[in-house]
Amino acid sequence: MKVGRLIVNILKLTSIDGAKKRRKTYPPIDKYEGKINIPYTDDGDHQHTLDIFYAKENRKNCLVIDIHGGGYIFGDHYDNYPFVFEFVKEGFDAVTVDYRLNDGTISVKDQCDDIAKCIKHILTHRKELNIEDDVVAITGDSAGGHFALLFAEALLDKKFAKELGYEFPKEKVVACLANCPVYNFAHIGDDNLSNSGMKRMFGPNYKDTNMMELVCPKMHIKSLTCPVFVSTCKHDFLRVQSLMLKEDMKGRDDFEFIDINTDEKHVGHVHNVLHIGNYFANQVNEAMVAFIDKYLKR
Repeated sequence: MKVGRLIVNILKLTSIDGAKKRRKTYPPIDKYEGKINIPYTDDGDHQHTLDIFYAKENRKNCLVIDIHGGGYIFGDHYDNYPFVFEFVKEGFDAVTVDYRLNDGTISVKDQCDDIAKCIKHILTHRKELNIEDDVVAITGDSAGGHFALLFAEALLDKKFAKELGYEFPKEKVVACLANCPVYNFAHIGDDNLSNSGMKRMFGPNYKDTNMMELVCPKMHIKSLTCPVFVSTCKHDFLRVQSLMLKEDMKGRDDFEFIDINTDEKHVGHVHNVLHIGNYFANQVNEAMVAFIDKYLKR
């Protein structure tokens, strides 16, 4: 896909006006027990915060960690409230993660560093955050799907985490759930994305092959050992990325793939995050909950 079309699609999904309109439809936060804007670093940056919501009924022994998307250049963890509330209603505690957006000066690795700090803060401050869950599930949409795949492996593989420059407490990851994820970008040629587009999304050092391979999920997927769920749809402009992931997961019995085939207006990229309540969004989100439940019982 040409970078111009990619950016236009991302702009449509993540525009400020669009976000404001969606936020008007969000369920009241005070319906849910939680803690808002918790800093995971002490620099005062709003993008270095997390929110946590607690299940009130039928609690399950699993914390869902959600990483928002936005093409690395847009987005906010607020925008994923309705999505994580779908898990909270089903008995899961849930965290929304924020991170710095690329303004042309930071790299995708810098964003990974932010997310790593956030996840480590969550796991090492369980008592202060009132987290009683013994296992985690990691989910993310679009660029967040990339990060979810990467950090599911980093939590499970200490050697890989060390290569990234991270150290995490021992953790059981019950599932990784990626919605319309960015999966492969390490060797994208100029016929797919222009130099300016690559820089805009991945940062000024996007030509650093070692860095790009290190944080690219496709380069490490064979060693990802937890169950994996992936969703896409007919009009997902990144559908080819999900299909590549599906091909690489061939033969695994702990992989589930949902590909929604409809021309309905609101069923496109990350529709199950942006259009909560739509029949097809419900179909995906209910399948995600069932997927976690399935592996919690094992």
